[in-house]
Amino acid sequence: MAAGIYNFTIEQGSTFQRTFKYKDSNGDPLSLANHDIFMDIRESVGSPTTILDIGEGATTKSDGTTTENTQFTVSSSAHQFTLVIDADTTASMSFDTAVYDIEISDNATPPVVTRLLQGKIKLSKEVTR
Repeated sequence: MAAGIYNFTIEQGSTFQRTFKYKDSNGDPLSLANHDIFMDIRESVGSPTTILDIGEGATTKSDGTTTENTQFTVSSSAHQFTLVIDADTTASMSFDTAVYDIEISDNATPPVVTRLLQGKIKLSKEVTR
């Protein structure tokens, strides 16, 4: 199954939260048990550096610092996961547009990696600081 395309806007300086449901091509829910979720945000597909790298372990911002308030939370029973990017992290973002993708990896050996979503992100710049 090809990755879905989903474009969205992040409001600079605000907490960003989005919930995604994991379903197959028939709309039936799929289990997220024993899966890890990863996401990179970059200025372009070919960019060697990430704006934000979210996944197993620490989340890394483009300035090299890490944050514990940017994360995926997974509800295996509800077949969904929620992405939360805290307000301090979105305040530090400065891009106009960027690209991202979200992948899941199971715990098999070797792991099976599936790209779930990809798309563009627009940053709505903050006026109040």
